[in-house]
Formats: sequence, C-alpha cells, structure tokens
Amino acid sequence: MARERWLVDGYELTDGLVRDVEYRTGLNTTPAVVGANATVPNRIGELWRPKHHGPGKFTLALWLAPASGGWAEVERAWEDLLRSLVRPHRLLAFERHTAAGQIRRCQGEVLSALAPTPLGQGGMRLGVEVNVPAGYWESADTSSASTAPGSPLPQNLDLAPFADATAPMEQLAYRITGPITAPTVTDTSDGAGRDGDSFTYTGQIGAGQALAVDSATWQLSGTGGLVPDPARLTNTGPAFLRLAPGRPGRPPSVRLSGTNTGAGTQLTVTGRRTYLT
Repeated sequence: MARERWLVDGYELTDGLVRDVEYRTGLNTTPAVVGANATVPNRIGELWRPKHHGPGKFTLALWLAPASGGWAEVERAWEDLLRSLVRPHRLLAFERHTAAGQIRRCQGEVLSALAPTPLGQGGMRLGVEVNVPAGYWESADTSSASTAPGSPLPQNLDLAPFADATAPMEQLAYRITGPITAPTVTDTSDGAGRDGDSFTYTGQIGAGQALAVDSATWQLSGTGGLVPDPARLTNTGPAFLRLAPGRPGRPPSVRLSGTNTGAGTQLTVTGRRTYLT
C-alpha cells in the first residue's frame, strides 16, 4: 500500500526526507450540524427545520529533519514551511493523497500559532491546526452521468460515479438537452416517497438547444441559440440543487421530468464528489 501524502498549494509536506506527517487528528471527525428547530407557541415539542454542516477542522503533526543535518538546515526547512502555510490573506489548497490511492482536496486556513519543539540539533516537531470553512472535502477529479437520450419521462438517473460521496453536493452542474418544456430535476437519493430538493425551469428548451444550470456559480447558460431567463428558474432548497449522498449500497440519484420531449431529450450531471472527512 502506498504512503499517504500531503500537499499545500502544490508544496509537498510529506517528502519523507526533510519533512513528513507523523500523524493527523480530526480527519475522521465530521463537521458539527448547524441550525435549530423552531418553537411554536402552544405547540408540544418543536417544529423541525432543515439543517446543514458547519466548518471542519483537522490537525497535522509534522516533523522537520533535513538529511544534511545541522541547525542551519533545520531553520531553512522551517522558513520554507512558514512560506507555504502562513498565508492569512487567502485560503490554502490542501490535497491529501490517501494510502488507498484517492485524492481529496479542501480549502483551509491555518489559524493557530505554530510553536515547534526542537528535536536536538537535527530537527523539530510541530502541530498545524487547519480550519476548513466550507466544511467538506472534494475529489480532485470530476465525475459525470447522463440519462439515455429520448427516454420516456419521468426518468430516474442513478449517479453511480458519485457513489462514494459522503456529503451533500451543492456545486454540481446540470445540463438539460431539448426538446423539453418546464424541465424539473429532483433529488431522489433518499428513496421512494422521500424526494429532496428540486429546481424547475418554467420555459421551453428546443430541439438542438441545451440549458446548463450551474449550482456552484448560480448561473444559467444556453447553447444552440437558447437565451435562458433566470426569472423562470425556481428552486425549493438553499441552492439550485443540494444533492444528498447515496445510501449504503445505493448511489445518489435524480429524476428528470417535463413535457413535450423528443429523441434528443437528456440530462447530464457533472461535478466533484464531496466528503465529510
């Protein structure tokens, strides 16, 4: 099995020679759930309200031990580490190459003070606490899944390439190819009778045209001469579509519905998988 690797903005933290991760904590701790139920006068109990996850956090325990030895080399390695980690003016891109071969990324910030402990004259050890404002990690690569063109609607689409996601995915892109009128895309990941969020475009997409709904940027775009009207798009959740992860043994899924379809009608979902840890 391969050794786990860590990079920050492309800088290798785990070269195994000068510096490496001794251990890490917090990676298997999920972000806390944020939100509260509502109290209604004269009602028993509380009124349940949907909730979401807050920021995440993890700690890397690093050691620095330059192969050439000597305190001057230790200080040089220490200053290189400072240049890579102490950049409070922006978020850093942390990339974890797991021992199983996966690559997961997050945007993080180092908020705590860095206080190394010397290891004699040949190295030092320190802990780096990283705050992840977005809460989630994401895959390095993008995945995609499509319905069969021209299939009768409503049609369910199992998103098998997104099956290993463990966190809600609200930054996916949905491309709807016409002809279709008033297309609706619904999250069906929780199973029959438990529909999640959805969005509807209350317009017409002609044959040879396509509508792209980008949840990451809240933008609509069209091809084939289609000029989308943002006022025609309605959504039931806090994002264009916050897609829940799949269930054990079952990938996430969506349903495409609409009218006036044809041989070219199709839905394509593209984006990165997200993870709680």
